[in-house]
Amino acid sequence: MKLKTILVIACLALAAAGCASTSSTTSKAPAPQPQVVTVKPLKPPQAEISARVAHELKELGEKEVVTETKKPAEQPDQPEQVTYDIPIVINSRVEYFIDYFQTRVPKRFKVWLSRSGRYLPMMRAILKEHGLPEDLVYLALIESGFSCQAYSRAHAVGPWQFIRATGRRYGLKINYWVDERRDPVKSTHAAASYLKDLHAEFGSWYLAAAAYNAGENKIRRALKRYKADNFWSISQGRRYYLKRETRQYVPKMIAAAIIAKEPAKYGFTNIVYEAPMAYDVVEVHPGTSLGVAAKLAGINSRQLNYLNPELRRWAVPPTGKEYSLRIPPGRKASFEIAYAKLPVPQRKARIGAITVKVHRGDTLGRIARVHGVSLGDLMAMNPRLNPRRLRIGQKVVVPPKGGRAAYRTASRKSSRSTRRLASSPRGTHKITHRVRRGDTMWHIARAYNLNWRDILRWNGKRSSRLSVGQKLVLYVPSNKAEGKVDTKPARTKIYIVKRGDNLWSIGRRYGVSTRQLKRWNNLRSSAITPGDKLMVKGGGS
Repeated sequence: MKLKTILVIACLALAAAGCASTSSTTSKAPAPQPQVVTVKPLKPPQAEISARVAHELKELGEKEVVTETKKPAEQPDQPEQVTYDIPIVINSRVEYFIDYFQTRVPKRFKVWLSRSGRYLPMMRAILKEHGLPEDLVYLALIESGFSCQAYSRAHAVGPWQFIRATGRRYGLKINYWVDERRDPVKSTHAAASYLKDLHAEFGSWYLAAAAYNAGENKIRRALKRYKADNFWSISQGRRYYLKRETRQYVPKMIAAAIIAKEPAKYGFTNIVYEAPMAYDVVEVHPGTSLGVAAKLAGINSRQLNYLNPELRRWAVPPTGKEYSLRIPPGRKASFEIAYAKLPVPQRKARIGAITVKVHRGDTLGRIARVHGVSLGDLMAMNPRLNPRRLRIGQKVVVPPKGGRAAYRTASRKSSRSTRRLASSPRGTHKITHRVRRGDTMWHIARAYNLNWRDILRWNGKRSSRLSVGQKLVLYVPSNKAEGKVDTKPARTKIYIVKRGDNLWSIGRRYGVSTRQLKRWNNLRSSAITPGDKLMVKGGGS
């Protein structure tokens, strides 16, 4: 009985000890904390894009996205931190192009930066007006280096490199007289509208930029092909559906923006930025000569062309309403006073153009060939002329200097050749020959023992058409350079027309033109008959 009592007491004691231990342990446990719910502020669209790009980069193993939030300087004497309003990614491809601009094309990139001073303020303002990130301006830097005269192998033109179809789709005029793809203001408005449409479709500035380069259809197909929704996925690894240029386009844009924001940090120092665009606008009547307008503005034609790079000819378009012409600032009042006093015929002076009359048997094609111009240029100069209803005695205006040859881009190749021959080739001497009455390209080449094609190339000409008083640069053999060779026709021949002859074949035989044969023999048409006697001056056999 005592043993049972002792066992019961012991059990009770152990139970009491266990309860105390449990109670003690429970009292020592920390009290549960209330759950904190963090309400994230709504992100603006640009931040959403940045976050999504960061997530994509993480999946692709890329580096972190640079912050886009504008931060003021921590200290008053510190410069403001560089900020961006487009996503900026630092990866191996971007680093490659940073190095490329620094080491491979530093002189060229420095010129681009210098030129950016002229256009950046205006372009940023237009992008902002359209509600776009201002840093998209660096697309123009990698597209053209901010050059209004840029012309690509794909026939893209101007600072934003529009092809003809896309330029017209966004309201740019492209015709014989103007090419508004070269107008820095109008082309920037068109580029802003295009980029806005691209971003609305793809929801990403990277995809919008890629589509700007390759076309929206190409990017649509690439996204579908790779089942992707971002630029990096369609351009990484061995995915070659996009051309190399497009795969590199976004990294190149990012690298250009990074350097342009802090050029000194990347070795581009002592940059002399051009002054921002400044001009006044005057309204001139259709067909106003640029030479006349330049004189009234107190500048030369080259300066006027620099302010109005969209103009392709020597005058503003001759049809339509008044044309808005840019002149240097501060000269608007004096220009308008002088322009108002100028008689209308003097305003519309057609510098270098000539007027010819239609003779029996003439066609526009024949007139174009005789004067060394294209048929398209001739028809553009005479829009009211029906080529199927020419009348004898009708007047036809022929454009000067081969029409399209006046368009700077059409003679790029010739200009480059001329620059390459700035110094005399080995064994030759540079002279200047002044064209005299009766001279032809064939005569000059023969007299100096040269190839007439070389003379065209040296002088940046695309036509063999000459005018009296014109100066030609020649690289002649040293033994002939001592004294100029007389190229004046030495003798006159009388040629009797044979069966099957025509003026073209006779001219080719004697190295003269059909036009010269007509002039020497007072012919109004090209009709000749066997037995006719023709005067031929200075020809060979």
